[in-house]
Amino acid sequence: MVKLRKASQKDYDKFRKYFAFSCIDLLIFDGKSVLLTKRTKNPYKGYWHLPGSMIHKGEKITDAIRRSAKTELNLGVRVKKFIGVYESLNKFRHDISHAYIVTVQGGRLKTDYQSSAYRFFERLPAKTIPHHRKMIRDAKTRLTA
Repeated sequence: MVKLRKASQKDYDKFRKYFAFSCIDLLIFDGKSVLLTKRTKNPYKGYWHLPGSMIHKGEKITDAIRRSAKTELNLGVRVKKFIGVYESLNKFRHDISHAYIVTVQGGRLKTDYQSSAYRFFERLPAKTIPHHRKMIRDAKTRLTA
């Protein structure tokens, strides 16, 4: 197992000005509804978004998925389906996100400090991160195909 190191705020702020981040985003469905959490941090502070995380150096994508689900939602998950790669370019940061539908395998849902609330939505709120909106639309298409 790779020991994960967290960058200092100074290093993170410097890095985000010059490089893209490789991320994972998790789609958890309950019927036609998808789980979103309300962000407490930039980018997109105050918006509803899919739970997810940056992939750490030396970390496998599947390990990042499990870590993110456990850390951000207190859940154990299993990967069900890869949806695709999505890009978000904004003045704060450049993300390249790998979207996965996951199923819950255990745990009791609760958020960490990065989110102030969670909720399952069938109709997405107006303040949903744009590239997450596309991921959700694509995932719903794949689930019904």
